[in-house]
Amino acid sequence: MIKKITLLLLLCSIYMPAQEIGISNQLEYSYNTGKKIEILENWFNADFRKDYFSAGIRLDIFQPNDPDPSISRGKEKFAGIDFKYLRLDIGNIDESLEITVGNYYALFGRGMILRSYEDRTIRVDNNLLGLKLKGTYNNFVLTALSGSSENSSAERKDILHAFDLKYRGFNFLNLGASYAINIPEDQNSKRTSLASVRLEPSFWNFDIYTEYGVKLNETIRNEVLGGDQIAGRGFYGNLNFYYDNLALTGEYKYYDNFGFGNSDRTTNYNQPPAARKEYTYLLLNRHPFPLNQANEKGFMFDMNYNLSDETYLNASYGQTKSQAPGSYFQRVLKTNSPERLLQEEAFFLANHAWNENFISVAALGYSSEAQSNTKSITPVIENKFYFGGINTIRVILEHQQTSVSATNEKYYDDVLTLEYLRSPLFSVAAIIEMKTTESVEDHVIRKFWSMIQFGYRIGEHTDIAVLLGSRQAGVICIGGVCRYEPEFSGVELKLFTRI
Repeated sequence: MIKKITLLLLLCSIYMPAQEIGISNQLEYSYNTGKKIEILENWFNADFRKDYFSAGIRLDIFQPNDPDPSISRGKEKFAGIDFKYLRLDIGNIDESLEITVGNYYALFGRGMILRSYEDRTIRVDNNLLGLKLKGTYNNFVLTALSGSSENSSAERKDILHAFDLKYRGFNFLNLGASYAINIPEDQNSKRTSLASVRLEPSFWNFDIYTEYGVKLNETIRNEVLGGDQIAGRGFYGNLNFYYDNLALTGEYKYYDNFGFGNSDRTTNYNQPPAARKEYTYLLLNRHPFPLNQANEKGFMFDMNYNLSDETYLNASYGQTKSQAPGSYFQRVLKTNSPERLLQEEAFFLANHAWNENFISVAALGYSSEAQSNTKSITPVIENKFYFGGINTIRVILEHQQTSVSATNEKYYDDVLTLEYLRSPLFSVAAIIEMKTTESVEDHVIRKFWSMIQFGYRIGEHTDIAVLLGSRQAGVICIGGVCRYEPEFSGVELKLFTRI
């Protein structure tokens, strides 16, 4: 049955006729030869717009669905319209009103109070169903909404009310304030709310973003904190500085019992910045560290510098620590654990163009993780060859040496990537990985994975990608949200069409 549906969707994706409405279809199919498991996932979007009116639907198909209950929400096999909306947008740049009824996404500031979004790579979709209003008057922008997200049983029981007000009347400063409250279906459960204010000054070569928020919950206040007015707090600050060939970025986070979600904890309403570096290389992402809105504080600095027209440098350093005794998080849990270093990372990269046809990249990464008791050092060498105007060959060699503090075990990973791109139509890549283990001293076990990836653009509207081979199990993280990918051996097909 899955094969018939896959073939039908494949043909529809490639040969969809042009229509007045906007259409996109994303299909992902895989067959694991080792476990004899086939999975089909498909998202079909159709959007219509005419004058002030727009509408849209999304048909989702999952056979079977992801085993994570926060993703599958009780639907093992599913085909149905999971997202639909009607929108009216009237007015002009100074005075406007946008009314959305149905499913929608929303972002306040940088997600400290509310971030409702979809990311299919990590299978996040915490859309809200209800009503959203967005109005603009001169320099004021007000967003108000009321909606409900799905719980683990695919039911929408909790109600979220929220608003965000922005003022952009100053040339050097933007102001904002946000508020959100979750109203559970169970009347015996106390309501939880978050409120924040933010300042966004910009002057000379500085761009700054700061936001401070508090968490309120009557049960925590009366039964745990002895009447303390707030139940948690959060702060995020970001500074960007530009001068000549130098660009500096600094981030600071402080999240103390600042998680905010629905009653069964399967949906997070807020997703504040993780203040961690995201890498483009495979092994540098092998030791992920998901964001914990309840128990984190830390910083990250990142520097970019153009040494010359041919040489570009990048360096970064960051730390994440747990909250100290006396924090709201520890008071709620009634613990008295000392503050500890949860994660530390450092990275350096040099990019040099030898000539217009040959570029080399050398990188070195360091990571320390308290949760896995590991320390890793990862050197990377990449070379890019350009020829014929549209052809590129990339050769990437990654090596990662890892030590486990708890067991004194040491192991390493090697990944070799060979890629050919013919812009913009075709690409092919071969990836070979070897990993050693040494759980018993002087007894080294080596394991290999290898795969070939093909990519091709069909016309102006369809991209197809095919993977053949095997890959190691791992965790994918984007913005502090992580998803586990099991070991795989077989074939994968990805097809994306837009009209």
